[in-house]
Amino acid sequence: MGLEFDMVVCTYALLLPTLLLVVHEFLYKKTQIIHKVSFIITLIIFCLYALISTADFPYYQQFSRHLNKQAFLWADSPAFVFGLIFGNISYYGYLFLFVIFCFFIYKAIKSIYADNLIRLQAHPKKIGIKIATLILLIPFLIIGARGRTSSKSTTHEGLAIVSDNLFVNQVALNPNFTMFRSLFFQRVKNYKEPEDIDESIAFARNYFGIKGPFERSVAREQIGEGEFKPYNIVIVCMESMSSYKMGMNDHEVLTPNFNNLIKESLYFDRFFSSGIHTFNGLFSTCSGYPSMLAEHALRRYTKKPFTTLGNLLLKKNYQTYFYSSHDPHFDNMEGFFTQNGYKGIFSAFNLPKEKTISVTGVADHEIFDLFVKNVNASDKKKPFLSFVMTGSDHGPWAIPTDISFKGNADTEEKRSTQYADWAIGEFMKKAKAQEWYSNTLFVFLGDHGYAIGGTYEMPLSYNRVPFVLHKPNTLKADTNHNLGYQPDVLSTIAGILNLSFTNTSFGQDIRKEEHPFVYFTADDKIGCVSEDGYYFYDLITQKTKRLKKYLNLDQTDFYEANKARADSLEKSAKHMLDAAEYFIRKDYFSY
Repeated sequence: MGLEFDMVVCTYALLLPTLLLVVHEFLYKKTQIIHKVSFIITLIIFCLYALISTADFPYYQQFSRHLNKQAFLWADSPAFVFGLIFGNISYYGYLFLFVIFCFFIYKAIKSIYADNLIRLQAHPKKIGIKIATLILLIPFLIIGARGRTSSKSTTHEGLAIVSDNLFVNQVALNPNFTMFRSLFFQRVKNYKEPEDIDESIAFARNYFGIKGPFERSVAREQIGEGEFKPYNIVIVCMESMSSYKMGMNDHEVLTPNFNNLIKESLYFDRFFSSGIHTFNGLFSTCSGYPSMLAEHALRRYTKKPFTTLGNLLLKKNYQTYFYSSHDPHFDNMEGFFTQNGYKGIFSAFNLPKEKTISVTGVADHEIFDLFVKNVNASDKKKPFLSFVMTGSDHGPWAIPTDISFKGNADTEEKRSTQYADWAIGEFMKKAKAQEWYSNTLFVFLGDHGYAIGGTYEMPLSYNRVPFVLHKPNTLKADTNHNLGYQPDVLSTIAGILNLSFTNTSFGQDIRKEEHPFVYFTADDKIGCVSEDGYYFYDLITQKTKRLKKYLNLDQTDFYEANKARADSLEKSAKHMLDAAEYFIRKDYFSY
């Protein structure tokens, strides 16, 4: 992994010198200045890289993190900073190391450029060979700059997460990579603790029914009702599965198999995703925290592990796995889930390459089949927790042709939804034939929904998703109308297992407790739905606020007529999001 990060850094360093040398390759008889300029630029760039690499030693020692743009927090006090640096005699050793680096860099670069010039003068290439060489060079530069050949994911910090050890997870990272990526590619908003943060935390404590003297914490004890039940757990996070695809509010039914499964299960029909991206759904379902506005939680909230089912059940001797139908490094899924207790990672990489049919990886039924195969080959004496992320119901849509499924919808997009539903049906048929089925809790939910017309400017169809609990001979088939959202998954499953733990999440067991409202985000939008059927949303960029009655998708705007209700929901959502962000920034935010 270290080589991968170093390759990205070096490729970017060489882009401009390479361009100049290409020009000089064609014009070397007319001018030598380009060659000299390229030499100077290369020397400056690599000496700068040497400076950052050297400075990273004391910076990491101080902050336990690699250099990034946070190093410039004190840029408005340069005299003070330089005083700190040069006033500490131990730093002079790093300065000496930097000088040594620069000396060898100078000698190496000078030798390379001298050889290049000699070659040009003694053995000039023909124009055709020059052009062919340039054409062959370009793909290597592109791949080197991306760091990876994967079409879905370039190199990012999360790829370095390979263990529970925070130090080990930093070893592969190149400080030049972390520095320049944070400066130019990561748009991380500066966090300033709200003046009313104690009011927000107090509001959140009341929301969760926490009694006692105020403290900056939402920790409360969730006590299991009786002996712990070591059920196997399978969490299936279904790509783009909006409740409206299931026929809600008279929309077209695209999921007959899933709808039949609901008839055998405990179904929550007023459940919402925390955001509109897969990383939002994965983060909230795993961590028990809501999604923040316009932030990539899987990549940024990695300072330390959350309290997750993975971490909790590892202590109960569970086998824990995460499955992805495509590249597990995309969105830092593998890094985040590995850090949070999921020890086995399986993906399209574990299947023959010909099984990959699109950028979303293998078809859903392939990843389900891999899951069943792995469970049957696993240690039967230990229960398992598996988190499966599907991908087929996402564009570009691709449906396998070597199966019995034949869709009848009028678009490829809808047929892909029908296929994803077919795959769920086939998965449950195979699961029911296994010995472990009777002791397994199956959890199905959407990672997020899908934008469908007529569901408001902040489409409710993008956040309204199914949540289904299926446990044979244990959970009675029923429809629960309690409000819920993805952070509730942790607490609800723990409740079914009678798992006792200190709950610091922003969710609760919605089988037993009712939310007066739940809230969610959509990049630059905030939504909040109430138990009595109101939907408030704030289109922040457009500076527009609405209040709707969402149960029947009423298009009337009640914002002005019932502004007090709208203001109450807006304030409630803001308090909860502010409180959640405070704890995330305080404990989990890496950059």
